Amino acid sequence: MKVRVITGAILAAVLIPVFVIGGLLLDITLLLFCMVATWELSRMFRKEVSTSKIGLGLEIVLSGGLFYAIRSYYQGYVGLEWVFFLIVFMVILGALLLVFLEDFGSKEFGNLFVSVMYPAIGFSAFSGLGAFENGLLVIGFLFMVTIMTDTFAYIFGVRFGKHRLAVKISPKKSIEGSIGGTISAIILTMAYISFVKLDFIGNIEMTILVSIVLIFVISCIGQIGDLVASKLKRDHGIKDYSNLFPGHGGVMDRFDSAIFAAMVLMLITEVVGSL
Repeated sequence: MKVRVITGAILAAVLIPVFVIGGLLLDITLLLFCMVATWELSRMFRKEVSTSKIGLGLEIVLSGGLFYAIRSYYQGYVGLEWVFFLIVFMVILGALLLVFLEDFGSKEFGNLFVSVMYPAIGFSAFSGLGAFENGLLVIGFLFMVTIMTDTFAYIFGVRFGKHRLAVKISPKKSIEGSIGGTISAIILTMAYISFVKLDFIGNIEMTILVSIVLIFVISCIGQIGDLVASKLKRDHGIKDYSNLFPGHGGVMDRFDSAIFAAMVLMLITEVVGSL
């Protein structure tokens, strides 16, 4: 626990200024997180087979390239066709590997897309949210929802948890904890919205009703992201994705719920903006 607290304090001391400064520094940090997350996922998928350094390096490069393309699209620098181009390129590459490599089967084909697209889309969504005029407040909103949900889900789960939420994935999580975490996130994030005067997220006007519904959705999505990451680890027999952050695991361990929530929040703002 002591190591976990110390690591958490160091992470906060480093990342808070990065998010406050934003801009290029934030994008470089998110790019590094994206590429490390791809490395963690790829290493997990290849745990039982010999890992090709060339293949692993290619996945990391593809992940970084896709992150940059989506980030540039969100910030208005390139059109959506560049994102589509990279995805099609990856599909063709995967198809070639599937056809010509004997040890590259349908399972590896699917793993390629998860390793590359999951982190790239998730962390580029952070960049897109940070590019809003009030980007720092929006990212603060996202972390308030996910962190408060996680914290109070644990507290309520320990105190009142009787019915397991997903016993085969994460035996300690409970329905009572999930509900308590979401309700707590709504209350505390509403206080945050009022305190910092967060009136808009993109084109979404943060009225009381809209804010409550949005917090509820993001809280639920964050919990799904956490369960998905736990399911992947359980299926591949690992405790943590890596030991990058002592006491916390790797990038995917620390940001599993946040990147899932960021993807959905960015998608909602894009849909609302197109109406």
